[in-house]
Amino acid sequence: MKDLIIAGLGVSGSTLAYALSNKGFKITAYDPIKKYNKACGEQITGTKNTLNLIKKSDSIVTIPNYFSIYVNNKEKANINFGGSSPWYIVNKSKFVQYLRESSISNGVEVIYRNWKNERGIITVDARGPFSGSLKNKILVKRYILKTEWDPNHVILDFRPNEGGLYWIFPADNDGRLVNTGGGFVNLWNDEALSKSIIEYAKLNLKNFEIIDVKAAPLDVFSQYKHYSDNIFYVGEAAGLVLAISGEGNRPAIESSYALSDAIVKYALEINDVKNYYLKLSKKIVNDSILSRKLFTFTYKYRKSIDMVNVLNNIPKWFWYKYLSVNLEINDIIKLGSDLNFILSVIKGIKY
Repeated sequence: MKDLIIAGLGVSGSTLAYALSNKGFKITAYDPIKKYNKACGEQITGTKNTLNLIKKSDSIVTIPNYFSIYVNNKEKANINFGGSSPWYIVNKSKFVQYLRESSISNGVEVIYRNWKNERGIITVDARGPFSGSLKNKILVKRYILKTEWDPNHVILDFRPNEGGLYWIFPADNDGRLVNTGGGFVNLWNDEALSKSIIEYAKLNLKNFEIIDVKAAPLDVFSQYKHYSDNIFYVGEAAGLVLAISGEGNRPAIESSYALSDAIVKYALEINDVKNYYLKLSKKIVNDSILSRKLFTFTYKYRKSIDMVNVLNNIPKWFWYKYLSVNLEINDIIKLGSDLNFILSVIKGIKY
């Protein structure tokens, strides 16, 4: 029996295989696709672990520093990180292929088919959004457009009544390509979603040419689980997605490193690995749970509270912490003590 079985070689599975194969573990990984090509998710938030990997893989495309926060296509806040941006735009296919190829060179056996519940001493489910039920997922779609754009600029346009957002961010460092897209709760009609994204692009961009289009489901409502039925879970399979922004890369990498460190420390002692994995992944788990709760709250109560007005009155410091991925429960408490914000909630109540 192999030491480890990894189901899925996307960001989380490839990170785990890379980290553990560097430590000499015997690993078999399953993935149906030989060459990784993910629909969305070219943004990675910079942390010690993520920066280490994107630099080693030479996959950084650009680093935008200026962020515009929109609500219903109206700018409500702007953040300038002045050269210390936490956002990195990457060539994700190149990033994952680097991790895969490095893992294979370290001795990882890759079987190019779907995982059929094969088990190792430790088994890890690292599968992405195309596995399992669509029940807790939304459809997201992105376009790569040839146009004119400031490669230092990002727009995040929140649509609380629709339960989602549009985005525009650079797809190169030359100001000629952008990544624009969106995703919304209950909008599974591909034609309708495509039309809305193109209309949004027309409102915010000059003449553009469509270069590439891709779509994928994104899990925003599933509850977190790190271990069940003798299987460990990482990344999106564990329910680790930042629902407000849709980012899954940082949770995927951080959870995989947490599990890797737990396995290295306790070898193949399942109970010890399980407990230490939970301890090491506490921050990214808390980040994901908080993001999911905020997303769920704004969507659930949109008919009883004017959420557009609420978002319009969120102070700039909150958006700064949100973009810096430093948002914590204490910040929610602080926001709740902001008089202007409280008044916006009260005024927004629909009787």
